[in-house]
Amino acid sequence: MKEIEGQLCVEDIRVSDLAIEHGTPLFIYSSGVIKDNFKRYKDEIRDDDLICYAVKANSNLHILKLLVSQGSGFDVVSGNELKRCLTAGADKKKIVFSGVAKSIEEIKFAIESDILSINIESVGEFERILEIAKDLKKSVNCALRINPDISIGSHKYIETGTKTSKFGLDNEAIRNISELAQESELINITAIACHIGSQISDENLILSSLDSMIDVAIKLSTKGHAIKILDIGGGLGIRYKDEDAGDPKILLTKVKERLKGMDYKIILEPGRSVVANAGILVTKIEYIKEAGEKKFAIIDAGMNDLIRPSLYEAWHEVREVEVSNVEACHYDLAGPVCETGDVLAKDRKLKILPNDCVAFMDVGAYGSVMASNYNSRLKPIELLVTGNKVKVIKRRESFEDLIALES
Repeated sequence: MKEIEGQLCVEDIRVSDLAIEHGTPLFIYSSGVIKDNFKRYKDEIRDDDLICYAVKANSNLHILKLLVSQGSGFDVVSGNELKRCLTAGADKKKIVFSGVAKSIEEIKFAIESDILSINIESVGEFERILEIAKDLKKSVNCALRINPDISIGSHKYIETGTKTSKFGLDNEAIRNISELAQESELINITAIACHIGSQISDENLILSSLDSMIDVAIKLSTKGHAIKILDIGGGLGIRYKDEDAGDPKILLTKVKERLKGMDYKIILEPGRSVVANAGILVTKIEYIKEAGEKKFAIIDAGMNDLIRPSLYEAWHEVREVEVSNVEACHYDLAGPVCETGDVLAKDRKLKILPNDCVAFMDVGAYGSVMASNYNSRLKPIELLVTGNKVKVIKRRESFEDLIALES
């Protein structure tokens, strides 16, 4: 995103023009930023390594197709995310399936689709995969997702590698599954996986989890399992406000150094760091409201469109789309949803008037993908900008869309 003569632009197009043409609220993404972010990982991996974009960050089909064109694999956490990737033209042998609650139908579809790996997260899941493999008479390559009990110090909702987390296997479960897999000819334990959380700025945390993975891989190899892959997860953070952003080059240089002399293929699962800063949410000021000494800018985007501030108390930069010639004031930006928590930003200094537009920055990850229809609100339109060209990649919902499943 850049500013040209007081106008906020996405690549070569003025955001104000897009707001006039398509209405608000609207999500806008830069294809160039997505490709550049992906390239930061791709430039650092070895020929046999694999980047599997975390689909949960933003699962729009057009963004998935863009990443397919860049050579990306995919990390999915549901059967429908897997279907999205296959619809987008993904290589099935570049897809890994994570998640703690895979249904019988999802596991069956994954096995039939012949994807690279299914990540096992419990003994019960192993038993379910084995039962389905027997019914299908097909062998399955699986990874054991370990839980190394590492805290990353971020929001508790995005920590996934501590012993109190629902994710991953402890040492006892690893031993049990190892023994059960040895008794079966259908389940091949070929990988160790680990993902300790999101918004990580210290690569040493991921390196600590890598050490745990190497230790497990060596132990399993002595038991006869052919461990070929270490899936180190994703989680590198971006800078929303004053955080230190993670650096793929620093991380991967240290990972390759740590693995020198070992014959393991590496998988990474970046999501936020690929798409977050590629997206903005544009919203219109409906009213300026004064309540004592506090000023509210009432906007047409709400927590149903961008839930991160309400869910995580997350901070997003807010920028004027066009700067009005008025005195700057401090505003809380509140949405139309009938909840006290529907405040997307607090105490922001802006030069705005009613009907002006502002943009919430860095919403390409966990923005539109977490949107809802609460208060029967319609989900926004989504646009993808490439240079001076714009593509509608998701049309704005209509009322008829909203009630279609109830009619």
